Amino acid sequence: MKELFGRLGLNKNETTVYLTLSEMGETTTGPLIKKTSIPSSKIYSILGSLIEKGLVGYFIHGGVKTFRANKPLVLRHLLDIKEQELTKLREEVDQSIPLLEKAFFEATNSNYNVEVLEGLRGIKTVYDLSLSLNKAGGKMYTIGYPLLASTLLNAYFKEFHKKLTARSIRAKVLYDYDTWFAKKRESRPYADQRYLPKGIKTPAFIHIFNDYVGIMVITEHQKLSILIKNREIAQSYLEYFNLLWRLGKK
Repeated sequence: MKELFGRLGLNKNETTVYLTLSEMGETTTGPLIKKTSIPSSKIYSILGSLIEKGLVGYFIHGGVKTFRANKPLVLRHLLDIKEQELTKLREEVDQSIPLLEKAFFEATNSNYNVEVLEGLRGIKTVYDLSLSLNKAGGKMYTIGYPLLASTLLNAYFKEFHKKLTARSIRAKVLYDYDTWFAKKRESRPYADQRYLPKGIKTPAFIHIFNDYVGIMVITEHQKLSILIKNREIAQSYLEYFNLLWRLGKK
C-alpha cells in the first residue's frame, strides 16, 4: 500500500500521516503527532502538503483546527496531477529535441569521428545507421562477408534487405568465397552480389555508406564494430571496394 502512495508522488511522512488519519477519523495535531511519532515541527508542513493535494481536509471547532482524511476516491486526483506533469514534460521534451538534434549533428558532423561498438548489437547499429542516413536511390557497399557473420546475422540481414527494397536503396555486397557457397544465394532486387576469389578470407568485413566506414570484426571470441566518419577515408575505402569488385565473381 505504501509503495502505491510513493508511486503517486507522496513521500514517506505524507503517506504515514494520510493512512493514520484514515484510521483515526477526525483528530487534532496532538494525537496525530503521538500516533505517527512525527515531530510537531514537521506535522504542519506535511498536513499543508496533503491539503494542497486534496487528500486531507480540516474544519475549525472551538478555535481548534481538526483534520480528517478525504475519501480515497481523491487518489484519482493525484493521477490527474501526474498526467498533467507528464503532458508538460512531454511538451518540454518535444521542444528540446530540435535543439539537441542540432547540437548532436554539429558534434558528429566534424571532419573526423571514431566510435567503437561492441557485440552483435554494435554491428546491427552500423547497418541500421546506413539505412537511416540513406534515401531512395542511395547506395552502400560491403566488402567481405564472413561465414560466421552469415550464420549469426542471417535473420537480421534478411529483414535488412527487405528494408532496402522497400526504400529503393541499392547495395553492392562482396562475399567471402566460403560464405557464398555455404548456401543457395537468394535473389535480392536492390542488391548486386559477388564473391571474392577462393582463399581470401575476411574475419573483418567493411561497410561503406555516405561519409562512413564500418569495420566489423566477428570471431567466436570477439564481436565489435569500429565506425569511422570521414569523407576522405570513406572515399578511399570505396576505391578499394571498386578494385575488389572488379576481381569478384558472380
